[in-house]
Amino acid sequence: IATKLGQQFQSHSIRKRYIAIVRGHTDRKGEIDYPLQESLDPTTDRRATRDKPPQPARTYFTTTSVTELPIPVGRYASARYSVLSLHPTTGRKHQLRRHLKHVFHPIVGDTTYGDGHHNQMFRDHFASHRLMLCATGLTLAHPSQGNTVSIATRCDEDFRRVTDAVGLDLPN
Repeated sequence: IATKLGQQFQSHSIRKRYIAIVRGHTDRKGEIDYPLQESLDPTTDRRATRDKPPQPARTYFTTTSVTELPIPVGRYASARYSVLSLHPTTGRKHQLRRHLKHVFHPIVGDTTYGDGHHNQMFRDHFASHRLMLCATGLTLAHPSQGNTVSIATRCDEDFRRVTDAVGLDLPN
């Protein structure tokens, strides 16, 4: 079973869906096609090849809600945010976080790839101390029966509390 599921992940036939709050107003729909250099962990990836070329990585997104808050952040008098529905077709380490940083719309709460000024504003004004990213769907072929299996969930209560406080709507 694990081998069959692994093959589906390797062939990119598993469909994944995520929701994120990002800095700025994004295009209504888009594709981020940007190869990513493998991000190695010094503890777990000691034996991994260190000179691999960047690997293909693609993420599709749809903007489902936008808002502008009258709260100064950094040098701006107000702060803009978007809710994105994200569909990665590849599965690189931290792909969504790295792709959104690459297009200058980092995920709120991302302490590695994000914007510290916006993260601090969310902590101060909305008591949000988390990465504003949640997995909401997975579709795959059942490994022994072959039928399509779809798993869906809502973002957790804390995520929904923050989106409500900020004035952003989540997709169904």
